[in-house]
Amino acid sequence: MMLQAYTGTAVRMIMRSYLQSVGFVMFALLVIALSIDLTKTLESLRAKAETSGTPLWQILLPYMSYRAADILTRLLGTACVIGGFVAALLRHLRREDDVLAAAGMSPRFHFTALLAVAAIAGAVQFSFQNWVRPAAVQAQIDAQLGRYGQWFGEASLSGKWIVGDNMAIRATVMRGKEGQLLDLKIFDGLAAPSLTRIIAADSAVPSPGQNQWLLKNVTVWSQETAFAPSQSKELIIQLPTNAAQIGWFDIHGFYLPNAIARRIAELEDTPAASDAATTLAFRKASLILPGVLIFLGASLAQAGISGRRLNPPRLFALAAIGYLTVVIVKSFWILGINGKIAPQLAATLPLAIAFGIACLIQLRQSGYLVRPKLPSQRHSP
Repeated sequence: MMLQAYTGTAVRMIMRSYLQSVGFVMFALLVIALSIDLTKTLESLRAKAETSGTPLWQILLPYMSYRAADILTRLLGTACVIGGFVAALLRHLRREDDVLAAAGMSPRFHFTALLAVAAIAGAVQFSFQNWVRPAAVQAQIDAQLGRYGQWFGEASLSGKWIVGDNMAIRATVMRGKEGQLLDLKIFDGLAAPSLTRIIAADSAVPSPGQNQWLLKNVTVWSQETAFAPSQSKELIIQLPTNAAQIGWFDIHGFYLPNAIARRIAELEDTPAASDAATTLAFRKASLILPGVLIFLGASLAQAGISGRRLNPPRLFALAAIGYLTVVIVKSFWILGINGKIAPQLAATLPLAIAFGIACLIQLRQSGYLVRPKLPSQRHSP
């Protein structure tokens, strides 16, 4: 009987109101973002269709689906905090909470509905973060569509630097499944007063072993030989990079498949590793991110309600706080990507802060944080 009450009509009605609000806000944001994107990319898509002799719609529709996956992943958090805020206001205007309270329903039913909505939104965000968006970005790169195709589709990147493990490498990076380095120069001993070794090679390809690379047509200038040149056809050396990083070079962590991100995260104390490790941490936290933001949005809206009346100035201020929370989440992500804070901390601390704020608001709305009035205050004229 208790289980039936927690899955009954009232709980389903509350769930529907939140899901409809979040869905509508997400749809509006998606339409706006796609419209802006198409104003920048439609001409290039039309040119590609004319060049390939393909009808425009056969290029446009797949491209829009790829972009929709990316945009939904980016903006679902914003839609959750706005949708939770709007749903709570609409429920107040329709007096739904008053009706349920008059019927003797506990606030636990409301929180049960919020928990179910959080599970649904979290599953969507988790799947898009971990699998759908990386696959959509990969499809754009392979098809050379849109800005991702322009940014990440180029296979050859000349004059790139890779720094780590007391070593700097300058090379032409060949991205892709068969990633390799061409025309490379290696400067070893960066922390020493002078370089200990300089290596030049025509190419480098991955070799079995931890970050091992096979260099071909090699010239070595070593401090041990007074920098007299020594040549060899091949040389195996450990470099501060691996095949995964080279294959996806200069592509941000949140576009990477999980398997690639894990490989890059193994390159400790490198910028690429910080980016990949932070991305993996955020993808794990994405399961609870939408639920926390919906809970925060609903709590902020309830704090802007005074009795049966709305307080517009307070509501605008509280809505700004909700949006600021989304900005803070992304700011912590940037700090983690740049190695300023630990990846796990970057992923969890802003969510803990947002959840704490929502809990404090709920406690205050329930009267637990309100000071009881003194007798002199109650009877004062």
